[in-house]
Amino acid sequence: MPPPATAPNAGPVVQAVVLTSGRSGADSGLRALLDAIAASAISPERVVVLDTTAATAGSGAADVVASVQSPTFAVTHERLDPGMPDRAAVASWLATADLADDELLWLLPVGSIPEPQTLGRLLAAHRRSPSVGLVGPKHVDATNPRTLRSVGINTTRTGRVVEDPPLGEPDQGQYDLRRDVLAIPLAGMLASAKLLRELGGWEPSFGDLGGDLDLGWRAQLAGQRVVVAPDARMRSVASVGLATATTGARRRAARRVALTRASWWQAPFLALWILTTTLAAAVGLLLLKRPRPAAEAFADLGSLNPVRGVLSRVRTRGRRVVRHRDIATLFVPASAIVRTGLDRAYEALVAPATLADEDTSEPEDRALISRGALHPGVLAVVATLAVVAAAGREIGGGLLSRFGSGVTGGELITTRATSNSLWHAAFDGWHGTGLGGDGPASPSLALLAIPTWIVEHLPGSGDLTSPAGAVVGALIVLALPLAALSAYVSARVLGAPRTVRALAALAWATTGAAGASVAQGRLGALVALILLPIVLAGVVLLARPSGTATGAFATALGAAVLGAFAPPLLVLVVLVCLGVALFGHPGSRRLVLVPAFLAPLLLGPWLADVVDNWTLAATGPGLSQWGGTSAEPLALALLHPGGAGSVPWWVGAIVVALGLAGLLASTSIRSASTGAALIALVSLAAALAAPHLDLIADSASVAGQSGPVTPWAGTFILPLTLALLTSAVIGVGSLRERRRLSGVAVLALSLSALVGAGALGWFGFGASLRTWTDPRPAVAVEQAAGELGNRTVFVTPGPSGAAYRIVGRETGSLARSLPQSVANDTVIASDVSQLLDGTRSDSGPKLAQHAIGFVAVAQNAGADVARRLDSAQGLSRLASRDGYDIWRIAALGNAANRPVSPTRLAVLNDGDPSLVATTGEHGATDTTVTARKGDVLTVAEPPAWASHATVEIDGRELAATADADRPTYALPVGTHTLTIDVTTDYPWWRALQGLALAIVAFLSVPFGTRASRRRR
Repeated sequence: MPPPATAPNAGPVVQAVVLTSGRSGADSGLRALLDAIAASAISPERVVVLDTTAATAGSGAADVVASVQSPTFAVTHERLDPGMPDRAAVASWLATADLADDELLWLLPVGSIPEPQTLGRLLAAHRRSPSVGLVGPKHVDATNPRTLRSVGINTTRTGRVVEDPPLGEPDQGQYDLRRDVLAIPLAGMLASAKLLRELGGWEPSFGDLGGDLDLGWRAQLAGQRVVVAPDARMRSVASVGLATATTGARRRAARRVALTRASWWQAPFLALWILTTTLAAAVGLLLLKRPRPAAEAFADLGSLNPVRGVLSRVRTRGRRVVRHRDIATLFVPASAIVRTGLDRAYEALVAPATLADEDTSEPEDRALISRGALHPGVLAVVATLAVVAAAGREIGGGLLSRFGSGVTGGELITTRATSNSLWHAAFDGWHGTGLGGDGPASPSLALLAIPTWIVEHLPGSGDLTSPAGAVVGALIVLALPLAALSAYVSARVLGAPRTVRALAALAWATTGAAGASVAQGRLGALVALILLPIVLAGVVLLARPSGTATGAFATALGAAVLGAFAPPLLVLVVLVCLGVALFGHPGSRRLVLVPAFLAPLLLGPWLADVVDNWTLAATGPGLSQWGGTSAEPLALALLHPGGAGSVPWWVGAIVVALGLAGLLASTSIRSASTGAALIALVSLAAALAAPHLDLIADSASVAGQSGPVTPWAGTFILPLTLALLTSAVIGVGSLRERRRLSGVAVLALSLSALVGAGALGWFGFGASLRTWTDPRPAVAVEQAAGELGNRTVFVTPGPSGAAYRIVGRETGSLARSLPQSVANDTVIASDVSQLLDGTRSDSGPKLAQHAIGFVAVAQNAGADVARRLDSAQGLSRLASRDGYDIWRIAALGNAANRPVSPTRLAVLNDGDPSLVATTGEHGATDTTVTARKGDVLTVAEPPAWASHATVEIDGRELAATADADRPTYALPVGTHTLTIDVTTDYPWWRALQGLALAIVAFLSVPFGTRASRRRR
């Protein structure tokens, strides 16, 4: 216990200045404060109440003052302008009050209650040394006096206010040795009238905390010490005794104080330091994924306003007795700030360790290693792998060859695709197989380029025939096991037991459209099987009050990836998010809108393609039904999409029955069960309508497609199946308290999962898929990928004429979606036809002009066609391969240095070509050429290619020759650097898309503890 205060023998007059702080209805606080003053062991000689409240009849501060009776001091009432700030009120009263220079003022705002010994101990501290100018008490919480609020104002040299002690820290006397501080709060301050007048009072532009900091700083520079008396306690409410920058305005004001009090030559360097450290702190907070504190840090840059700083310096200029370095010990060192920041970062990132005897972990986490072999989730994945192995017995080729070369058949289109070719196919303005075109490209190509690049850099990947095909082949094999894993993990949001989740995951991976997705090579559906449970689980989490910003961005990123492969399901996810925002709990509406709007925006320029052609949003890679008949409506309602890999309808009927039974367990309209029911209804309606929506009704002749092309109904059976399984899981969980019914429900779910898995393994995927092999001879592959960059045309005669396709080094979509325009490829139609029927002898050289170096004709074309090609000009037969007879086309020209085969790029001199190396897709290159007078560069691409490419010689762009049958450019004489780039459509949009994806991906990664993420 501190010693009791002793009465002073003699000394200056003490006048208590009570401030009403402009609070209306503060009569009770004023009365309590006056009672506390009257109860002080040492009373002031006078008390003046500075009333800044609005005057009201019959009540107010004046009535309280009139009712106060004290034998030890007189109470007077002074009315000032209503709403005047406390510091301005003191300054205004000081300017007119008749006060002696040595008279002491004890400033007491309403909301502060001094303890009986407070004034005596403040006077003792003031008389301890003649250099003491300002004395302040220790502030404790008014409702809990055992906790601290402030013991002086502490700041760094740059004006960063330090919360020391932290608000709410227990008062155990740990700060009772503190004496000299830089500044003290207004509440409880004891100061002489002379000092306050000499300092000119408080600078109003700095506000409350900044004004107190500035006053104490100026007092120190004037040679007057500022001390705190920790044994003098004052109970204060939250708005009184401020020593912490609780708002952005207070933080900026403290920074301006530091700039104002610095020497004129130090101020620019200090401002630069504040700018640097503030930006570093803001960027660090962003890296720590603390967006709100980062925004507050960026807002602190407003303290660098030079105009306000100069005006404040002019208004508060005064006599300086002490140098800045003499008060350096009063500032908090920068090392303390660094340590505090590191400690807070550690607390945010690392969860507190649990003691050895604390049993807080879930059984699932404890048994992950010791009982992993019997873990229900592991068993579900292993069972799915076994089903895939059994169901894929009829797929041609071995399992390892599917990983090495890829799979073709069904909806898959496999080529020698690399990450580079996929990237260019996704972003180049002129792209695609054959002679190319400028149509829309699926955003899935860019996403597939990422795992393809990883595969290319794995040890032993040099032997891969098609790296992208290897990725698709791996997806064919692993899609269903990964779907089971994602469903098992995602079902945690439903709070179901592990066994129930595992059974639902097995059912998800083996029933509905899952088997058909694999058997028919529907690439978009394979990705949807993995991502759809995760994305919808993210929406469920966002619909709860515990949702986080990290979850919102992760869900948006997952939905964007889902939309790149399965656009119709992105539309469904957006509708679900909007439904939750409209009808869900109020606390979840803001976060759930993030994926609803952000996910489509992340797809970038593809949205512009959708605006031009809405059918792009109705299908995706492998999600179209080409010319075939779909299942009956009843079969679709029973989760049977039809075609290879579809399990019998009665398997889906079990899942439908379980889902409908689970709906009966719903107890609230705002529940996951209700959401699942709505998703099921929307998905069922879409599945039934899909076979009737012809996506090429207005362009039936595109790509020679004679039948309708509709959305695949299985795309919508996927969310229908997931919604039914979700309803079933919820129903099982609701029966936990009723053991008998719960056992029956689990048995029914087990039956559904096992029957589905057994049916898929028994009926299998069929034989529509097979391991892919390149039908071109090795020399054709080498020339296509090398400097020549030529092409091969494959011809397949049919009853209505010969069909052909052009294969080069370029890559298109890896699965069929909508029919692509072949208008550019038709330029060689007459040449191919005349070559086959022998009506034109120069058909071979004509094809060579389009960089076609090889012709492959199906062997069923007949012996007559083979004889004609054997005798055709410029053609020489090669060995047959994979059912095709193959001929090689000679290069054009008669010069001795002509290329060995037709080339993509060539320099023509009097009709004789010389090779120009091709290094990229569709004629892109960066090489050196030597030209003579009259030489021209020819590019074996359609004329429209020139509007999507730039051709530069030594950095100077060339213009294409008008009316040429292929892009032609006149070359200047000499040796030059030739650069040909196929430009990217919407380059700025693409750059912003990449930046947005990087930011969202960063924000999606869980960082720190979950509790810290909720506080962001």
